[in-house]
Amino acid sequence: MIAKKNILYFYPQASTFILKDVEILSAEYNVKQYLFSVKKKHLVPYEFLKQFFFLILNMWKADVFICHFAGYSSFLPALIGKLSNKPCFIIVAGNDGSKFTDFNYGNFTKKLLGFFTGYSLQLAKHILPVHESLVYQKYDYYKGGMPAQGYSYFKPKTKKIPFTALYYGYDSEKFRLIEGSVRISNTFITIGNLSDKYAFKRKGFDLIIELARLRPDLSFTFIGWDGIKSIDLPKNITLLKFMTQEEIIKILNTHEFYFQLSIMEGFPNALAEAMLCGCIPIGSNVSGIPFIIGETGFVLKQHNINELSSLIEEALNSKNRKILSEEARKRIAANFSIENRLNGFNEVIELYVKKKI
Repeated sequence: MIAKKNILYFYPQASTFILKDVEILSAEYNVKQYLFSVKKKHLVPYEFLKQFFFLILNMWKADVFICHFAGYSSFLPALIGKLSNKPCFIIVAGNDGSKFTDFNYGNFTKKLLGFFTGYSLQLAKHILPVHESLVYQKYDYYKGGMPAQGYSYFKPKTKKIPFTALYYGYDSEKFRLIEGSVRISNTFITIGNLSDKYAFKRKGFDLIIELARLRPDLSFTFIGWDGIKSIDLPKNITLLKFMTQEEIIKILNTHEFYFQLSIMEGFPNALAEAMLCGCIPIGSNVSGIPFIIGETGFVLKQHNINELSSLIEEALNSKNRKILSEEARKRIAANFSIENRLNGFNEVIELYVKKKI
């Protein structure tokens, strides 16, 4: 009988996609989680101390360390992994491969966080970006960005560390087409935290609002409102509060198009989940977004309202909208399954960890 391998899994916030990874891995491994809280920066030294004792107590039984995001939370696992010859894998998922100083996004906008991010990646045994572009990509979508993005651009020494792109996986039975739902033509929807001023800019919500003012004949829905209306909106925008995934699935089934106009992103889960629900994707030419969309939607080349207006006109004039909706779902279901992600983890772990009998 082959005994299960043991994983120590570290992360800085209990996001849905991170907890989903823990669930995926728990099917075949013994996974012990550790949340390194960074909400209060002055408590980071205390969090380092807590994490150090957690590692000392638990590292001996562990076969591998996995860190979701590089940063403060990955530094000690990577360092202790290096010293003790325990493989440490770091999942790079977006902000840990980015730098946008004009709206303060990305680990490399901050000197101390950038140091811990870069040094963690240099110490890692293997890096697992959620898309190849997070290693390196030329960047010209948004004028306020650097000429390139990706962790190897900001920390060139990380080029020596092997990497494997490991895409997120999705449950095509959960995110589904609901029988009897009526999909309303010329409707657009997007999801994100509207109250976070940095996310508001990064997710391209400002561009969508500008489009809504130009196109009062179209209908727009934002999910992620905190209940306080602090922005001036045209009447054709509907704000919806945060809701359960099942509620979101129902609403996605009533909209025709999904917006993912991010200035920077890794491999956006909401986009893929919306496509599984039959939404036609409209995304920015950034990181994994065009790759997720493939030939099933529309890609905005520049963060520019005139280009977006032209792209929307192209989408509305398309005679293949029903086919695009069907193909969007098929693309995610066929290429980005939970099984594929688990198999990817298995392959990398088996490179470094011998089987236990």
